Amino acid sequence: MRLRRKAKIRLGQLAFVAVFFAALEALVGAGVINELVLSRPSLTAVRLWHDLGSAELWLSFWTTVQEVAVALLLSLVIGAAIGYALYRFLTFRRAVEPLMVAFYSAPAILLYPVFMTFLGQGSETVVTMAVVLGAVPIAINVAVGFAGIEAIWRKVGRSLNATRNQMLWKIMIPAATPTIVTGFRLGLTFALVGVIALEFLTYSGGLGKLVSWRYFVFDTDGVYAAIVLVAAIAILINTALNILEQRVRSRWA
Repeated sequence: MRLRRKAKIRLGQLAFVAVFFAALEALVGAGVINELVLSRPSLTAVRLWHDLGSAELWLSFWTTVQEVAVALLLSLVIGAAIGYALYRFLTFRRAVEPLMVAFYSAPAILLYPVFMTFLGQGSETVVTMAVVLGAVPIAINVAVGFAGIEAIWRKVGRSLNATRNQMLWKIMIPAATPTIVTGFRLGLTFALVGVIALEFLTYSGGLGKLVSWRYFVFDTDGVYAAIVLVAAIAILINTALNILEQRVRSRWA
């Protein structure tokens, strides 16, 4: 029964996508939507197939993948460390957490000119800004996850004479894992978006630069072909994070 329901959902999703792209094809082909604004899906597919054989696309792809990988890793490490410090040191939390929440709520990506001034127009700016965007939600959720642990679990640890490291790894982290994983997912999503957006804005390299250049020269088919590849990367990462979150929640929630 459950498999049948999932099959129906997948079939419905595929039907929606097919109808959506068929409608776009018809509207652009009929001239209702200008081809300089939106590429026909069939032409985008042809251009993407052609691009897959070009060195330009793969060079941009690997640049983006490397920057995303570094940004994700640093966001996890830095965000988790700051989050634990927010939980562990009350004075530090009272001083820093309101600023982090305000920063998280504001369009922080607008600060990229400041980072470019200090770091230059390159991967360093892209990765640093992406880490800033990704580490903040991770830190906040790690702190919230630890603070939300029920007191009974700490009492159990103390009654068993657990050391501080044992309390952390055996009790606190497992108890806070669902909230922490949610923060990881948010942070990694922000880091991914940050990399692509900064590549586009700073024109430093990667798929973001490729999209920006093709947009500048009115290569509409090329723009949407590159966007499809960016979307594919985002879907793969978010699907993996979603599967991880579901498994963690089913085990620890």
